[in-house]
Amino acid sequence: MAANSVLLIAFEMPPARSAGVQRPYRFAEYLLELGWDPYILTATTDVYQRFDHDLQVPAALAGRIYRAKASDISKKIAIAGRSPDILAVPDRFWPWYFPAVELGNSLIKDKNIQLLWSTYPVMTSHLIGRKLSLQHQLPWVADFRDPLQCHYNPAYQHFNAIQRYLERKVMQQASKVVTTCEAAAQLYRRIYPQLPADKFNVIENGYVPTQLPMSTRPDKFTLLYSGALYGNGRDVSPLFQAISDLKQQGVIGGHNFVLKFRGSAKAEKFASDLQRFSISELVEFLPAVPFAEAQAEMMGSSANLLIQDEIFNFQVPGKLYDYVQSAKPLLAICPPDSATADVCRRVPDCLRVWQSSEIKSALQQLISRPPADTTSVPESFSRFQGAVQLAALLTQLSSQTAQRN
Repeated sequence: MAANSVLLIAFEMPPARSAGVQRPYRFAEYLLELGWDPYILTATTDVYQRFDHDLQVPAALAGRIYRAKASDISKKIAIAGRSPDILAVPDRFWPWYFPAVELGNSLIKDKNIQLLWSTYPVMTSHLIGRKLSLQHQLPWVADFRDPLQCHYNPAYQHFNAIQRYLERKVMQQASKVVTTCEAAAQLYRRIYPQLPADKFNVIENGYVPTQLPMSTRPDKFTLLYSGALYGNGRDVSPLFQAISDLKQQGVIGGHNFVLKFRGSAKAEKFASDLQRFSISELVEFLPAVPFAEAQAEMMGSSANLLIQDEIFNFQVPGKLYDYVQSAKPLLAICPPDSATADVCRRVPDCLRVWQSSEIKSALQQLISRPPADTTSVPESFSRFQGAVQLAALLTQLSSQTAQRN
């Protein structure tokens, strides 16, 4: 069967350094391996804030990346140093829409594009996909890595009526909607009961099957948290309390324990909390590093740490799968009824906790157990398997289109 041409619309692609890069980039990479003909419509690099130049794009894929001029409206228009909130609707990168639609039209004609795929949380990507789908009558998959914030965060009130209106237009036009967990798919089925239930599909995130460095054992117990911390959604206070209790009991100290936050936040933000719990000497805040270095650091920890509060019950962080690949013990602080907990139940050597007392008990268990060999990594968690699922979904849409024509 001849390869199908698919246009992947994603705001973030290499060399951007962002958690959002991996899903669209790896889909493109693996679709090419699976015999597809993928092209990528993305943004010009001058709009990215951070860069990862260590991630080398293979030449076979690099020639398929096309960039439309993008800009950040909050930097272009400001009053007294601030940009009005209304200008950031649907997101602050909406000026990208117009050159991206123009470039997308050209690519569809020049490359004989047969299918479209776009990814959120930059809603402009979906609006581009919708426009191109309408203009060219092409099947289109709308990928929601996370639900809209207004669906799960009561504090998020930034022009919700407009955001919901735009999302509704996306849902109505898209041939298929993909989420990263079943909880999000069920959420959208409840929000849009008038749409067919099978319109909503799940393709999990995953780890990148790569050759990692050998696992190492640090001199003292090292608990690693890699990635962003949010004031609303990733509360470290219960963890700090548990560490403080263990310190007071003489179980841990600077000689045998360290908690490392990699690329999470500035240390000053948590200075008062660390002093209040008397654990300043046990916690380190380290700057962000390229993706490959972050992976190696996970391999060199004693255990990895995930924090996902109730506000994120309908989503699973992509970082979880990178932790899985490290094959080190995982301490997951998350509500027992959350989407993250559902995935963690399938993860080898994962301790799921929620209350501070549970965190303390789990930490004590991890610290006291003898070092063990790393566990095997389930292939079902790899991003390659996700690409196989996406290829099957695209094939289904392509067949349905052929039958109609």
